Amino acid sequence: MKIEILSTGTELLSGKVNTDDAYLCEKLTGIGLTVTLLITVGDSKDELKTAFEESLKRADMVFTVGGLGPTFDDLTREVVAGALKSKLVFNKEVMHQIAAHFARRDLEMPANNDRQAYIIKGARVILNKTGTAPGMIVEAGEGNEKKLVIMLPGPPRELAPMMEGHVIPFLRGRYEKNIAKTSVLHVCGLVESAVFEKIKDIVEIEREMEGNILTFALLASSSVINVKITGKGDNELLIDNMMHKARREIYNCLGNDIYGEDNDTLEGVVGRLMGRKRKSLCVAESCTGGLIANRITNVSGSSVYFKQGIVSYSNESKVRMLKVKEDTIKKYGAVSEHTAKEMAVGARLSCDADLGLATTGIAGPSGGAKKKPVGLVYIALANGDDVFCKEYRFAGNRLAIKERVAVTALDMLRRTLH
Repeated sequence: MKIEILSTGTELLSGKVNTDDAYLCEKLTGIGLTVTLLITVGDSKDELKTAFEESLKRADMVFTVGGLGPTFDDLTREVVAGALKSKLVFNKEVMHQIAAHFARRDLEMPANNDRQAYIIKGARVILNKTGTAPGMIVEAGEGNEKKLVIMLPGPPRELAPMMEGHVIPFLRGRYEKNIAKTSVLHVCGLVESAVFEKIKDIVEIEREMEGNILTFALLASSSVINVKITGKGDNELLIDNMMHKARREIYNCLGNDIYGEDNDTLEGVVGRLMGRKRKSLCVAESCTGGLIANRITNVSGSSVYFKQGIVSYSNESKVRMLKVKEDTIKKYGAVSEHTAKEMAVGARLSCDADLGLATTGIAGPSGGAKKKPVGLVYIALANGDDVFCKEYRFAGNRLAIKERVAVTALDMLRRTLH
């Protein structure tokens, strides 16, 4: 089974990140189907026509993503219909859905939206519940030469519901013969090479039992390393047992460096630990500018344990809001272990919390010096009367450093609560 994904949109060739490809590949892998080629073309009718016709020759299944809108540069409908030598026919149900979309928003429907109601003859229509562009599933050719064309809109909020509500069930019913399962272990506090070194004896061994296979992958993102385990085969019980054994072996190697699995988030794990320990928290942020508080409050119910967040960006605010001593800042500087510790204590005492977490550092690109370079960060945690602080040196641009500090601070909190 050869599957290709053809994305269209000049913006994708001008720097916009294509998240649709990654999403579709993940969903297809989850049902035992593997994408063989990803293609991106701009909003050019000739280029799109050439790319689609070549994909149709090579692949058994072609996904088109984008180009189903109402404007002049939305060309996918016409190009695919022409390549398949098919007609576009008006669909009343789709037209009603498009009109209802505008009516719900008390907006007048532009005349050019009518063209979105034209569907390739014989296509299975996928109504769009969050936008106006319908998706389509088209069967092309005959006998052994039969191909499948799946046409989806580009916006992720429109594509994802169609994929999960319609396309995946359709493909499962038609193609899924083997079982495919994935499990992801989330690791924090180690770089990718260190994770690999600890588990290489596990992941480098080929695991196969009665035709059922396990594969491993390491994926790095914002100070978090994901260890992905994929099991494929025809015996679900055997796959589950193989995956369980592999997870246990990896836990034995990495221990508390693993903070969660699958859909767990670091802030979600911290929240569960805070609730279990019945602890309360205040955060004082300088270089992270509120990122830690933002992540903590992304968790529903966090008001139970999160009392307050203070963004003390200036020296004046550190003194006034957190009671950091002026002499401390004069002697050691705002970016120092001493200041970070006083910030953490001040945060905890400001609202009588059990824990105070503080960050101070130089996110750059300016502000660095030889003794205190860009990326120098101090993270402190006040736990009752005990105060702990650690120095870090992070690399990357300003946003990357801020995100790494936020992740590392949350992980420090997690390890303290564990």
